[in-house]
Amino acid sequence: SPSLSYSPARQWYNLITQQQQQRLIKMRLLFFVLILITMFGHRVISLQRFVVHSRKDLRTQSLSSLGNADNINSSARKAKYEELISASKLSLAPMMEYTDRHFRHLVRLVSNRTLLYTEMVAANAIAHERCSMEGEFRASNPQALNNEVRRGYNDTYLRRYLSQGKVFPLEGPSVLQIGGSDPEQMFIAAQTVCDMTERRICDYSAINLNCGCPSPKVAGKGCFGAALMDDPKLVSELTKAIHDGCEGKLPVTVKCRIGTDVGEPFTQLGYEERNEEAEYSKLCHFIETIASNGIVTDFQVHARIAVLSKSFSPADNRNIPPLKYNFVRRLVKDYPQLTFTLNGGIKTISECQQQFEATPGLNGIMIGRAWAANPWSFALADRLLYDENTDARANNRLEILQEYGKHADAEEEASDPVKIRRFLIKAITPLFAGEHNGKKYRIALDEIAGLPKKLHSQGKNLKGYPPLSELILNAAYDTLDEEILLRSPDESYEMMMSQSGDNRCYKAVDQWQQNRKTMGSSQYEKILQTGIDSGTS
Repeated sequence: SPSLSYSPARQWYNLITQQQQQRLIKMRLLFFVLILITMFGHRVISLQRFVVHSRKDLRTQSLSSLGNADNINSSARKAKYEELISASKLSLAPMMEYTDRHFRHLVRLVSNRTLLYTEMVAANAIAHERCSMEGEFRASNPQALNNEVRRGYNDTYLRRYLSQGKVFPLEGPSVLQIGGSDPEQMFIAAQTVCDMTERRICDYSAINLNCGCPSPKVAGKGCFGAALMDDPKLVSELTKAIHDGCEGKLPVTVKCRIGTDVGEPFTQLGYEERNEEAEYSKLCHFIETIASNGIVTDFQVHARIAVLSKSFSPADNRNIPPLKYNFVRRLVKDYPQLTFTLNGGIKTISECQQQFEATPGLNGIMIGRAWAANPWSFALADRLLYDENTDARANNRLEILQEYGKHADAEEEASDPVKIRRFLIKAITPLFAGEHNGKKYRIALDEIAGLPKKLHSQGKNLKGYPPLSELILNAAYDTLDEEILLRSPDESYEMMMSQSGDNRCYKAVDQWQQNRKTMGSSQYEKILQTGIDSGTS
């Protein structure tokens, strides 16, 4: 009846019903909000804050996908690891300003098998560039999901760090070396390598962490490189971040020294009196800590300490601290489950052979300066070190110049000759080191290298000029004897050995180092410095 609706009992019942309805509405609203947050919560107003959060989202997704595709990624990693180890007999050491994709292409023309290393790339530079490009993509595509952003961001500037040559022969076995001390940046850098691999910009066999560079701008302000040797726990975290970032698809390796002088400032006399067992024990602790996470099993060891307490230049750190090959030999013996590559002071194929004889179980030898100073001296590396009976890729250096010209033309067609030509020419400058009229050849190349910039300053371009490949061959024909151009690898090696080959190679390296000193400040270190600053801005 009407009067019943106004009874106290009825009013109480209505109140309870309304409260339940309101509570139900609130619950439904909260549930709807949670769905919205789940679907669209990553879209925040601040782009910078969003980039930070998206990094965590991407990392979570990547770790999840790593677990879901573990078998596939494990197979991929195994194939890459086998490729890495089988090529490690001789490695081209990572060298700032030298081991760019152009010089790596030249080395591949000389040797089919040598393992190639890139210049060190700063992880913070990659991370900063990627975050910037992702931010631009998200601003233009606010509804894009994380996987869409990962596939769609602009990679133009990232290519300068990660790209490889596109002209046959492709790089084949090669390792990207990265440097840094922040696990999150390492994760992003490794993830970017995977992105670039899917886009067919690169195809590396492994990622190597730099724990050996003693440069003040790296080990000092950058707080990475050789400085990491004093924090093995952090190195373990960094290698884990790289492994997770590339979803376990690539092996992770570490290049290091045998130690640093932190805590015991270096002097010649003081170092000679240092307790060698304590020094080796500290190195073992570093190796064991890194290997304990089961990710890193391959180490490249420069058999010198890194002097960080003094204003030593990289050149000083390559020459003043004494070599201790016995440390690497002990590592090979004490850790048979791991693989080690010896680096430091080795300049010729015959010295490589001596080290392999002295150290059974040694996985490989890494050489830098001798490759940069006289690449042709390693033309028989495939046969003498890898026991390959096949002929060398090139029968002589004229063929190498002809093949390299294809790479040079393709690079200039895809880029600006004003910016890239000097790098292209620099790679082939040492090809005739120690030969008669070799200096005239280098002078001719220098004129070719400066031509685009000279014309640009005059408001002109290269229209009407021959392609770079033709200019290179003309420089060789005009300055070098035919006998030198057509000399085979066997003839060159026999001639080198008959003329005290090792001494000849040492002279070439010494001359290369003198030329490098006269170049002034390092352009690469300027680039590296820019990367450090931009990565922390």
